[in-house]
Amino acid sequence: MKRDTRTQILVASLSLFNEKGEPNTTTNDIANEADISPGNLHYHFHKKSLLVDALVAEFQADVRRALQPPTNDETTLDDFWAFLHLLLEVFTAYRFLMRDMETLVSNYPTVGRALKGFSLALVAIMRLYVESLRDSAVLEVSDQEVPVMCRSLVVILLFSERFDEISGATSSAEVSALRIARSVLGVLLPYSSEESSKLIAALAEHYA
Repeated sequence: MKRDTRTQILVASLSLFNEKGEPNTTTNDIANEADISPGNLHYHFHKKSLLVDALVAEFQADVRRALQPPTNDETTLDDFWAFLHLLLEVFTAYRFLMRDMETLVSNYPTVGRALKGFSLALVAIMRLYVESLRDSAVLEVSDQEVPVMCRSLVVILLFSERFDEISGATSSAEVSALRIARSVLGVLLPYSSEESSKLIAALAEHYA
């Protein structure tokens, strides 16, 4: 995207929302961050909800690029790890959506619809990866255990930020991503095959 005023406003909004939270950010804060007048901001986005909607549209576009099913005949742990890193990049870029989820869903219907669609798609793609890893003998998991594992993985991805906020364990976006990655590995480890368990344990130690 070219660096026009509208893009400046969206970049400033996303930066402030991620840093301070959407409820704690005013349109005047955004105008100051974008180095424009409040009137100029109002010309492009005459209410805050339009800003949120625009950022949600960007989030959905990035999510569509990240939520790609496994393509190899034999899915490896590296394939899954590449997929997970793409997801964590999206979560880091739009951190405010995960941290202020209840407030945003309550105040902005667009956010609720977007997160619902994303959650359902994430569960479906996660199931494809888990089943592919099982077929490749990376994981040893039964048909009954697959949906439980996928639900646990998705809950970790979606709600770790909110849990950290509630429990007072807030940290930088980078540290939060490392914490999520290690938690995901912790779910996989008990179901890993003998051959893959050492690699998963080593990865978990790396992300500690």
